[in-house]
Amino acid sequence: MISLLIKDEYPIIAESLKALFNTTKDILVETTLSSLPNFDANGRIIQPNIILFVAHLGSAEEAISIKRFNRNFERAKILVLSLSTEESFVLQVIKAGAKGILTQNTNANELIEAVYTLRSGYDYYGKSVTQILLNSYIKKANENKDEAFSKPMKALSEREIDVLKLFAESFTNQEIADKLFISIRTVESHKNNIMRKINLRTTVDLVKFAIRNNLIQV
Repeated sequence: MISLLIKDEYPIIAESLKALFNTTKDILVETTLSSLPNFDANGRIIQPNIILFVAHLGSAEEAISIKRFNRNFERAKILVLSLSTEESFVLQVIKAGAKGILTQNTNANELIEAVYTLRSGYDYYGKSVTQILLNSYIKKANENKDEAFSKPMKALSEREIDVLKLFAESFTNQEIADKLFISIRTVESHKNNIMRKINLRTTVDLVKFAIRNNLIQV
């Protein structure tokens, strides 16, 4: 069972998100918070696996709040649902310790998929966030060539390369599974194997690797 804490300043949004996760069999919403106490209404210490932090303004104050949550809940992975797509805020959120970022363009299935992905130990970035990070990376790459992602391709199988290409083009796990006629679990297994074989740590690194090796056009 995945323990989830929802942080949102608006109760109606928090309750709507809670209702969404209640439709799953293995995600339990422990509580919803508008501020930082580590205790629920019954005085229990909260120890969630995942924190869903809803950022409405894209402000520096929200980034600081995310950093505080990251410090107070050391075992939890923070997933940010942001209404802002400003590059500066996205980078601040990552620096603050968030392991996943989605924007207002996300849907219910992707939100649930992101929770599962973080619980499995991997980062998750929505399509628009991935594009923001790519643009930021490309700018820096043009200024300073980074050879760390120009590793040989021979370690990867043809199927792994297929999965990598589609992922780098911002397809979700479900979309990749549908296109390749495989299960989501198989997609996740391929992604894990790719990251292990080429020694990458995050999904953003996978996209960088794909760009460096001319697997996708940007």
